[in-house]
Amino acid sequence: MELVNLVLCGFLKSPMGLNANLEKNFSWLVFPGLIRAIVMLQGVVFFVILINQETADYFKVTSEGIANGQYWRLISWIFYPFVEPSSYGPVFSLFFMFIILRISFLFSDSLENAWGDLRTSLYVYSTIICQTLALYLSAIGFFEPSFLQILTNQMFYIALFFAFATLFPNVEFLLFFVLPVKVWIFAMITLVMIIFSCINFPPLFLAYGLAFLPYLIWATPRLYKWRKYKSQLNARRVKFQS
Repeated sequence: MELVNLVLCGFLKSPMGLNANLEKNFSWLVFPGLIRAIVMLQGVVFFVILINQETADYFKVTSEGIANGQYWRLISWIFYPFVEPSSYGPVFSLFFMFIILRISFLFSDSLENAWGDLRTSLYVYSTIICQTLALYLSAIGFFEPSFLQILTNQMFYIALFFAFATLFPNVEFLLFFVLPVKVWIFAMITLVMIIFSCINFPPLFLAYGLAFLPYLIWATPRLYKWRKYKSQLNARRVKFQS
């Protein structure tokens, strides 16, 4: 229970003060460059699948696999690449995988600079645990088994993306490599798409809520404070103009 409380407080409070206590007690959990390591391993798996398509099945969580006791699938999914080699053909798949690697490295460096190695590691660990639990519950039928097609490692990237967009909302990405668009706009579009999918399949609210629980724990108080600050700022502006 002490570990849970410290982890939650580590997400909610500023790096000063409590982080020293976190680093003292849980320094063994620190994995500098954890996101980079995961993504690079996904790159290795990408090339393995590119050579032999049949190996892709070993990295997916399936209801049949869990029913047959293949619990290692609850770990192997982490290393399944974001880009499937069979989706776009070898050339375009390689290109998109390269883009994903570059963006993931940006997320990794940015989050570690903002949070430090420990808090970033805790965020990644807790996200993986929550998303693994969501996959397991889907595999055993608690959620619809079809959710396994949705709750893939793409959710892992979205969790990283939401954290990055919350910390650095004004960073710009080039849409179609031409049009600069702020990252918070991409995050809002992604959120709207998730909400619409949940409206069409209401049980997804619970599945997504579990998958993104670490982000929600960290971001909800932060966004509430930001909204409160904006309201106070607008009130002062109206009072000044009157």
